[in-house]
Amino acid sequence: MLIQCCFFVVSEVSGRGREIGGVDSTPKISHKSKKVGQLAVNEGTASTSGIASQTASGVLSGSGVLSARPGSTTSSGLLSNMVSTMSADVAKEYLEKVADLLLEFAQADTTVKSYMCSQSLLNRLFQMFNRIEPPILLKILKCINHLSTDPNCLENLQRADAIKYLIPNLELNYGPLVSQIHHEVLNALFNLCKINKRRQEQAAENGIIPHLMNFIMSDSPLKQHALPLLCDMAHASRNSREQLRAHGGLDVYLSLLDDELWSVIALDSLAVCLAHDNDNRKVEQALLKKEAIQKLVTFFQCCPEQHFVHILEPFLKIITKSSRINTTLAVNGLTPLLISRLDHQDAIARLNLLKLIKVSMI
Repeated sequence: MLIQCCFFVVSEVSGRGREIGGVDSTPKISHKSKKVGQLAVNEGTASTSGIASQTASGVLSGSGVLSARPGSTTSSGLLSNMVSTMSADVAKEYLEKVADLLLEFAQADTTVKSYMCSQSLLNRLFQMFNRIEPPILLKILKCINHLSTDPNCLENLQRADAIKYLIPNLELNYGPLVSQIHHEVLNALFNLCKINKRRQEQAAENGIIPHLMNFIMSDSPLKQHALPLLCDMAHASRNSREQLRAHGGLDVYLSLLDDELWSVIALDSLAVCLAHDNDNRKVEQALLKKEAIQKLVTFFQCCPEQHFVHILEPFLKIITKSSRINTTLAVNGLTPLLISRLDHQDAIARLNLLKLIKVSMI
């Protein structure tokens, strides 16, 4: 019940406070209560009939959302009347306190988080994103981030279109809290999208790739949060891979071959993109460029020993998929490098090297 009250106050105060301040004319969203029939009210008790009577009089709708009726003397009616008479400063003060309380709930156990993840409450929370000031927005985003760390909350967040509402916050590009807002959004998106292709595809459909590219290309401090999401996009869907190619994602993958931490993952993403190349063969054309071929050969030659075993399968996928890339790599010195590593101590590595040599000789 307390959680519903918090959501109600945040929703009403966020709209009321902005209206008083003349900053935002966004209309408040109304929620109609469902009629539950005649229920006896036993004043002063906490019985089932008492809870049901609260629902009938406007405290809770059938979906669990507080929805006051004008002039009501119930708790929700009093809250609504109180909010309507608040000054902007008082409204802001209440909003901050309730946001702090919601943040406490979001860090609680799974049972408490499950109450916060009801569809009606999440919908109300997401619809407030463009109606609240950055300090409050940051706290609400922290709530979503905490909820996203609980596997039991992920499906509910997906059904409430969390990804669709989170991504536009990456468009903020100025202000003292922007980097913190981006940090919370990227973390929440990572938790939602990891090992889930459907949510990765949903993120791509809602325009996450240009934002990820911007963080990476600008060498933002948030680059390390954007990289895993960008590499996952290669595995999501045809649409996500097409967007990757259109926004220069292949060039980013190639540049990551110089990054010891991300080189193996980037190579695998390139192999996946090539494996799903369409009839236009645009991925193949990109990898046939002189700079790309040199990058691949140099990477094979200089790959750190601890990563060497892991790059052989992606290379095998690449040269098996494209005979043109296979021939071009061989001409540019890959075959001698393959032969020189046949004395590798790992048996699986030697086997994959033999497979690579066999394909390169075709």
